Amino acid sequence: MRLSYESLNWLLENSGSPIRYRTSTELLRETNERKTESLKEDLLSSNLVQLWLDNLRPDSDKNGLHSGKSEAFENAMGKLYEFGLRKGEKVLDEKTEPFRHWLAEQTSLSNDGYFPVFHRTMVATFLAMTGYSNDVAVKTMILKRLETIYPFAKKGDLNNVYIPQDSFSGFPKSFRNYPLLDPDLYPNDEMKLPWIHDVNAFLHSPFVMDDTELRRKVETIIAFILKPEYQKLQPGYGVIRKGSGKYYVMGWSIHLPGYFKSSVQPKDFGQFLLLLNLMSRSRTAREHPWFKRSFSFLNSFKAENDLITFPRGFLPEKRFGYWVTGARMGLEPNRKTQKAITCESTFRYLEIATRAT
Repeated sequence: MRLSYESLNWLLENSGSPIRYRTSTELLRETNERKTESLKEDLLSSNLVQLWLDNLRPDSDKNGLHSGKSEAFENAMGKLYEFGLRKGEKVLDEKTEPFRHWLAEQTSLSNDGYFPVFHRTMVATFLAMTGYSNDVAVKTMILKRLETIYPFAKKGDLNNVYIPQDSFSGFPKSFRNYPLLDPDLYPNDEMKLPWIHDVNAFLHSPFVMDDTELRRKVETIIAFILKPEYQKLQPGYGVIRKGSGKYYVMGWSIHLPGYFKSSVQPKDFGQFLLLLNLMSRSRTAREHPWFKRSFSFLNSFKAENDLITFPRGFLPEKRFGYWVTGARMGLEPNRKTQKAITCESTFRYLEIATRAT
């Protein structure tokens, strides 16, 4: 889709350093190093970027990888990804080195439950998103997840995902509202159903998307996710059972807001934008009615000057919440002004429009 240079130039003149940098380097694909270097200096010196770099703390314990806290690895990395920091930037390389070392150590360890597998997948994903997908440990984890998920997605059988809650003893009363997943779906704790982190990893890894065979497998997984039968599964999938008899409520499925409705609810809008942007990287997704209907919905917010302004509440920046769920959508240093919301809205729209058909 042809982008409006008026709106792109407006962003360069009116937005803060993260949007200016990404507009220049990603949307306009500026190759003049003198221009981009100046924008990068502004980016790295901004208080907003420094705040989130400080939140990336390798001295946190393992619970610091996954939570709704600002200091959690997944949220700090999600924000730094959206600010445009990538592999090769010294400060990011230094900050991520302990996590990359941790992941390399994990590749030689056996699985010990659902959470270690999930944590490894999540760390590999955010490293891939910020440019480290060719690191051996990151690539190993991504390929392992792809080869775990693909056969099940190719088969596409969603008729036997759940089993009766009384199939085993000790099912917790507090989990009665959640269905029990068939243990055949997670042999050796390797989940055959895709997590949102898997899809982020696949679609952000050039070694996957530039390889014809690997990309074909990813597109098969995307087609699987876009099926109505998949979208009707329990959000988060449900409850899993360890061999020891412990039960856990699982999360992180890829349920698409607005899939069965004509519009998206405000509480889902941040996640909707992230998923629409993610899915725009897939040819299969771009051709699907959900994507076309969703992108058309975004166009309804466009003004005569080709700028976009979503209602302020549609782009939350919460003190506690997961980046991947759309709880941390702020890109501008001062979000109190209407202009800042227009900058964020327009950039997020154009980011998707660059790939929309």
